[in-house]
Amino acid sequence: MLLEQLARIDLNLLIILQVLLEERNGSKAARRLHLSQSAVSKALGRLRETFDDPLFIRSAYGLEPTARAQTLQQQLQPILLSLDNLIQPPAFDPASSEREFVIASMDSAFTLFAPLYLSELKRQAPRIRLRYEEWTENSLTEMSQGQVDIAFTVRENCINSDYRLDTLPSSICQRLLAIDGLTCLVQKHHPALRESGWDLDHYLRYPHVQTYCEGRDRWMLDYKLAEQDLYRRIEATVPSFEAALRMGMHSDMIVTLSSLYARHATQVYPLMQLPLPIELDSISHLLIWHQRHDEDPGHRWLRETLLTQIMSQLEPHAHVNDQDWAVTCR
Repeated sequence: MLLEQLARIDLNLLIILQVLLEERNGSKAARRLHLSQSAVSKALGRLRETFDDPLFIRSAYGLEPTARAQTLQQQLQPILLSLDNLIQPPAFDPASSEREFVIASMDSAFTLFAPLYLSELKRQAPRIRLRYEEWTENSLTEMSQGQVDIAFTVRENCINSDYRLDTLPSSICQRLLAIDGLTCLVQKHHPALRESGWDLDHYLRYPHVQTYCEGRDRWMLDYKLAEQDLYRRIEATVPSFEAALRMGMHSDMIVTLSSLYARHATQVYPLMQLPLPIELDSISHLLIWHQRHDEDPGHRWLRETLLTQIMSQLEPHAHVNDQDWAVTCR
């Protein structure tokens, strides 16, 4: 049946028909439907016209359905059940769900946060699938198109940066995970470790490895230096922080990166930490998603689980204030 034809039918009549088929009594059907007997009788008349069949025959036992009505009953029950499921609020059972969630993340954020939430996520929902994608300059567009469910990203808290918190699209919701800064890592035999001082001149004297991130190979650090007509000597540009760490392990190139990530790196790689010798605004680690997912039960479970696990296990010095926990959707 074409939708145009279906639109001419009062679908409430099908509910009345189903109740009549179940009760086989006009008075009982009227009470159950909170209608008058007259209204049920008129509805039955319209049903007979629609299906070109008497549908019920009166007998000493009530209303006896015709063969056509019995056939309709077999068809109506699954249809009405589907309609009922359609209008029910969506439900999500993590224990049985096989849903796939797509998470975009820089490799540094994956290394920092995945160990904090992954075991609990899989404990609650052992059959869900997680697909990780690299956070790139296209990730926000992919998120708006529904290709990415949730993402970890970093924004610069500098008023001159184009990558501040408030430059995210108004349709993107965000939760602040941590306020962080930048630091430097060098190999354990780096000559800078043997010098008597460590300052900006030393920092700029040595070569650097830079991570190409979110479509750019220059950060606010580089713009800040350029204001003083100063520049880093970048000898290598790599696609990930993991690659930058490995370059730093085997050369005198300095790796400049998030302090939180650096604390992890020094536990895994033979690298030593030096402070960043220039005053710079902080950075923010964020969990973000599109507002279309705000009321989705499965998505709500995912982000609440991620947030609870990350915030309960994140190093104390990285915690944000309670007021920073609020979801922001502009």
